[in-house]
Amino acid sequence: MIRILLFILLLSGVWGAAMAQTLPPSPEQCATMQMDSLLRKKYPELGSLNDFERELQKKIVTMKANMASGRVAAPVVTIPVVVHIVHNGEAVGTGRNISAAQVQAQLETLNEDFRRKPNTRGFNNNPVGADIEIEFCLAAVDPQGRTMAERGIDRYNGNRATWNRDAIEGVLKPSTFWDPNKYYNIWVLDFDNADRLLGYAQFPSQSSLPGIPSQGPASTDGVVIAYRSFGNSEKGNFPIMQAPYNLGRTLTHETGHWLGLRHIWGDANCGDDFCGDTPPQASESRGCQVGRISCGNTNMVQNYMDYSDDGCFNIFTLDQKARMRAVMDVSPRRVSLITANVCGTQVVSRPIPNFRAEAQRVLLGGQVRFNDLSGGFPTRWEWTFEGGTPATSTDQNPVVTYSQPGRFRVTLRVTNAVGASEPLVREQYIEVLSSGLCAELTNFNGTPTVLRETGGTGYVAGQNSRRTQAVSEFFQNELGYSNLAGAALRFGVAKAARGAATESVVTVTVWNGRGFQNGPGAILEQKDVPLRDILNDVANNRPTTVTFERNVPLSGLPFHIGITLPYVAGDTVALVTTQNGQSTFATSWRQNRNGDWLRYADSLGLNVAHNVTARIGMKSSVQVASSALFINPGETVTLNARGASVFSWTGTGLNTTLGPQVIASPSQTTSYTVSATGQDLCSTSAVVTVNVRAGVVTATPSTVDQALMVTPNPSDGLMMVSLSGPQRGALNLSVRGLNGGQLLRQKHQKTGDLFQQSLDLRSSPGGVYFIEVQVGDVTFRRRVVKQ
Repeated sequence: MIRILLFILLLSGVWGAAMAQTLPPSPEQCATMQMDSLLRKKYPELGSLNDFERELQKKIVTMKANMASGRVAAPVVTIPVVVHIVHNGEAVGTGRNISAAQVQAQLETLNEDFRRKPNTRGFNNNPVGADIEIEFCLAAVDPQGRTMAERGIDRYNGNRATWNRDAIEGVLKPSTFWDPNKYYNIWVLDFDNADRLLGYAQFPSQSSLPGIPSQGPASTDGVVIAYRSFGNSEKGNFPIMQAPYNLGRTLTHETGHWLGLRHIWGDANCGDDFCGDTPPQASESRGCQVGRISCGNTNMVQNYMDYSDDGCFNIFTLDQKARMRAVMDVSPRRVSLITANVCGTQVVSRPIPNFRAEAQRVLLGGQVRFNDLSGGFPTRWEWTFEGGTPATSTDQNPVVTYSQPGRFRVTLRVTNAVGASEPLVREQYIEVLSSGLCAELTNFNGTPTVLRETGGTGYVAGQNSRRTQAVSEFFQNELGYSNLAGAALRFGVAKAARGAATESVVTVTVWNGRGFQNGPGAILEQKDVPLRDILNDVANNRPTTVTFERNVPLSGLPFHIGITLPYVAGDTVALVTTQNGQSTFATSWRQNRNGDWLRYADSLGLNVAHNVTARIGMKSSVQVASSALFINPGETVTLNARGASVFSWTGTGLNTTLGPQVIASPSQTTSYTVSATGQDLCSTSAVVTVNVRAGVVTATPSTVDQALMVTPNPSDGLMMVSLSGPQRGALNLSVRGLNGGQLLRQKHQKTGDLFQQSLDLRSSPGGVYFIEVQVGDVTFRRRVVKQ
């Protein structure tokens, strides 16, 4: 199972037989997905589960390879802890206001388990058992830098005896949390009787993927533990602790979640926890069922991520270690804990320089953020960036732009009160790619398939009885490309009620990836493609290529390409996909009849990718547009090109072959090619087809769209609207965005054959707009591009 639950409230602490008067015989099951859904509805800007897993898996593969070869020894890292003891006015050491000794006993147990210490309950002889090489220390100073009266302990009188989840997340945590970039927050309290939990955790925030603001609320980051399960009754006299959850393993379990681990049974019957050395099992274990068999395996009931009793646990595996250590590298709040330096602040030696780059491979003109990981309380940073701008910096975490190809050195020297360190030099650390500035992206890698709708009629990636409104393919854009020039879409089915004479269109759409869980968000661009073109492409076994009317700005962020699906009787299209199971990540999406976007994987159980290719680049490409898709013989059509300084055209019926705008009068369907020079482009040519209807040649416009002209188009926003024709009377002029929202509405009178009105959209964002003019019962519509 290649996915991870990121930044989730994972209710995980209900295990084993009933605790006397505390846990019911049938404890509440884990509410992971419920809490995940609530969190994402509240914070829709959070990235998807797949985004985190995609980034994490890359790091895990590298880390496991290094661990196996012994080439890289992972340093032991120390995480500072603050324990918020939430009480109701009890004396220290009484009831909920637990003693410092109980806290110390818990921290000792946590370190024994994570370090697999010999001669403790945390040791095991299992061949896949691992020393995680993560330790935990009680903080010595508070967020204001003051020495704490009790190391790592923040006592808080909540003026209530018990707490439910809503009160914890909405009131308690926001009122008491310490900076999660410097402290591992642990809340110890008495759960409300309705919850009956041992604890729950918040999963790590997503890694710093380009353009995805995935840092959820800092005020809730940490774990919550029931006070009767916090500590270790073998390390002191703590009568409030209750067996079988009295040996401190609740915090071990929840800390595993906090560092990215899933339950060992994958929260499903024979599910997957993303770790290859934990045998699948049918469900959680209870008690200590050593030798339990399910899913054809002897279950690892001793694993800390199961639900066994405390006395049964003793193992984290090597794959679980790789996963947690990878999280410590890619999750922003976790990695910052390594250098928080709040467990002791005495400076006794020179600092030790260390850093990491958020990306070591970038495109020409790309940016890299460097994160300082130095130890020893540095107060000054001196960076040198070969090939970068700036070439030097004294910022702790600088951002550098690379504008020349090659492999470049990075140097860091740090200074504290004792003195300066020796420089840390990493040769050829940053690779700047000269190739790949213009590229094609696709997720398709499998057997071409046209998926029929199951339990209904039609096609999964086309029109169907579910009334799917649109389908899309998600592109991560990991290298941060800035421009989208066009796309190629492979259709497997194309039918038209009117055959080759059809004037139906299919709208190819580009969305940003800022919707719920990185689904389609706002529309960036649309292009109508005649269905007759798709019919020809399917008949000739070739993809349908689309050149957009502008270079669509991506800003280095994820995006979607797909089609909106009109339901015209007799018209049908369907995109080609891979076979089910041939897509590693859930990149295919559909919009249901209610307008909600859903992954195929979640809503249909299908892991496929559409056969869609994006033409992208750091440089722009020549773009082309036609004022009409269909004309009568002899009618004129305006062709516009942009993206360069010199343009030449080929095709019949042109008034000129040079310039950004030409007038064409084709007598039959004709394809026009524009070639561009004068700039460094990804694509220097583009093709536009004008479809000519069969009929009598006429020299005057006969369609309502041709009576409305907007010039120039594209423009900087200042344009002239012209409407010619015999209509007279009240005239309504409006401007709408791609989402249908009205930006402008004006009322005029048309008193003659020609009406003209200037429009100023220079204050509006760049993009595609629709100009609508209504006279009587006739509406004229023209698409315009504002640069």
